[in-house]
Amino acid sequence: MQLTHYKPGIPPKSFYQQGVDYLQQEFDLEFEDALYLLKELKNHRDNLWVDAPSAVLDFYIEDDGSLWVEIYGLTNSLWAISEIDLSISEEILSIAYEGEAFGEQIPTTDRTWDAYSGI
Repeated sequence: MQLTHYKPGIPPKSFYQQGVDYLQQEFDLEFEDALYLLKELKNHRDNLWVDAPSAVLDFYIEDDGSLWVEIYGLTNSLWAISEIDLSISEEILSIAYEGEAFGEQIPTTDRTWDAYSGI
């Protein structure tokens, strides 16, 4: 798992310097600790990259403050991306940690992913 945290309010530029503009740390964490880090994402470009048994998840904050997830399914070759809320992100993290596969719908909703395909 990798957490990248940007300084608040940093302006767009072509190159961001680690240790100056952002911090990047790697962890080997269980579900509860990963969920804690996910809830701490706040600044544009902040992201949490999670290598789980059934999928690789990339949670990140967009410039409008919205939370997004990109999923690379390892068990069923699904790729998906969508804007989500914190409760959905918790379910997505739980599914990945439990080794379950993702389908064509966003967990806990009747919505399909904003974009998805089989890889």
